[in-house]
Amino acid sequence: MRSRRLGNRYAREIAVVLVVKFIALFVIWSIWFSGPTRKDGDAERVAERVYSSQPAVPGEGATHAARP
Repeated sequence: MRSRRLGNRYAREIAVVLVVKFIALFVIWSIWFSGPTRKDGDAERVAERVYSSQPAVPGEGATHAARP
């Protein structure tokens, strides 16, 4: 009889932990992944950004190998 009570206790603890994890995942998703997206990315601006030889921001694209 005692082992059955322990099993119920562990099942309840696991259920509580899973509920807390799902709530935490939902909060994280709603904070970081459901924000507004930019709609001003037309093909010409994307191509200019991708194929430009100069970085748009100083220091962007610099690697350790490129430094003297």
